[in-house]
Amino acid sequence: MAFEATKREWGELYAFFRLLADGYVYAGTPDVKRNEDNCIPVALVQREEHDGTRRYIIEKENIHITGESIDKVVPREDFATVADLILEGIRSTREDDVTSPDGVEEFLDEVAIFDLEAKTDDRTDFSVAFYTKDAPLTGFCVRSRLGMMFPLLDGGRSANFKFEQTGVKF
Repeated sequence: MAFEATKREWGELYAFFRLLADGYVYAGTPDVKRNEDNCIPVALVQREEHDGTRRYIIEKENIHITGESIDKVVPREDFATVADLILEGIRSTREDDVTSPDGVEEFLDEVAIFDLEAKTDDRTDFSVAFYTKDAPLTGFCVRSRLGMMFPLLDGGRSANFKFEQTGVKF
C-alpha cells in the first residue's frame, strides 16, 4: 500500500540511497559547482534507525548492512534503482506531499527502513566515513531545493541567539 511523505523526507532518503549507490562524493568549487577533479570515496554511511544505529558498509558490488538486529547484504544497483524512482517521484509533482513510487515501499521493507527521517539528537541525517570504514565519521544534514526551504538557523527567541550590529551608522 502506498504512503505519502514530504519532499524533505524523500530528499533525505534519496541523498542517502544515492550516496550508497554511487560510493563517492565530489568536492565543491567556490561557485557551488561540482569539482570533477576531486572525487572522494565513501567507505561507510551510518544512520540512526528505529532499532538503533545501523552501518551501511560500501563494498565493490554490494552494501553490507549491519546493526543490532540486522546483518544483510544488498546489491548496490538496488539502491541506485530506488534512488532514481524517488527522484522521479519528487520531480513529478508540485505538491509538498509525494506518494511513494511503485517498488520503493517493498525495498524499504527489505532493508528494514521504517522511518524516512533519521532520529538523531545532533541534527545530522547520517554520518559518513571517507576512504576506509575505520575513518572518523563526519555528520551530514541534507537540504534540497526540490522541496520547501527551511532556514538553517532559527532566529526566534527560543533559539537563544543574540544579534548585535556595531560600527554601523544609519
